[in-house]
Amino acid sequence: MRQSPCLSLLTALLLAGCASNVPLTPAAPGASSAKPTASPAAAANPWASVQAQVGRSPSQGDDFLRTGPMAARLKGLLGPVNYPELLQNMAVSTPLRQDGGLLYLTGRQSQQTGAPAAAVVLDPARDAMRVWLQTGDEEWDVQDAGAPVPLPADVRAVMDDARR
Repeated sequence: MRQSPCLSLLTALLLAGCASNVPLTPAAPGASSAKPTASPAAAANPWASVQAQVGRSPSQGDDFLRTGPMAARLKGLLGPVNYPELLQNMAVSTPLRQDGGLLYLTGRQSQQTGAPAAAVVLDPARDAMRVWLQTGDEEWDVQDAGAPVPLPADVRAVMDDARR
């Protein structure tokens, strides 16, 4: 029986797809084809680079609001419209502070009274972040899934002051 040219091509493609680069036997101990991963310490605490910034504002050293794990989380949490708003509202910011296990910073768009404000609170132990942001006449209070991240007293004071 003679196969059609299309069927011959299909058979050739299927047989070619059966070839595999997956080893049929387990790799020898210590041999790995996997890409290197972060060290166990970094995997255990992905926020270590941010915690090292306590006492520094984003303009000193690493700009943790624009690069690194905090920036990535903020971009995902706030989206392409509100993330730039946050950066504007953090133009004049406090250094990153620590209150118990929480890391936080607050900021304002300018030093003028009534300027739009913002706050970021990170709970590294729970891998959770909460952001408060003023945009125009609105306030945004968003966070990752899970129980609410508590607000340190300094953050509550900035929020109360900004609402006046």
